[in-house]
Amino acid sequence: MSKPIINSGITLVDVRNEAMDTIRKIKSKEIDLDQAKSINNLLNTIVNTAKTQVDFLNALPKSVKDSFTPDHVLAIAGALRDRDAELDETLTEIENKKAETYRVS
Repeated sequence: MSKPIINSGITLVDVRNEAMDTIRKIKSKEIDLDQAKSINNLLNTIVNTAKTQVDFLNALPKSVKDSFTPDHVLAIAGALRDRDAELDETLTEIENKKAETYRVS
């Protein structure tokens, strides 16, 4: 069995948190509007990249998508995942470990 690809990059939660932090910094005058615009442009780039990845997956023929494993999908769209997906994956791994037979050395 191949090792699953686990995304440790930027998540949608990170993007939301950064946007909210930027708003807070503008209000408290920690950053100016030019800095906030730069952050906004970077966040938009991340979101637009994720949208492009989803559009690419949606444009694939059904026969191609049907042959994909979860690892294939993650290789294409794994750059931006919601943290919930990562937590679900971790919980699945924990459940699978519980089901394994324990070995005593």
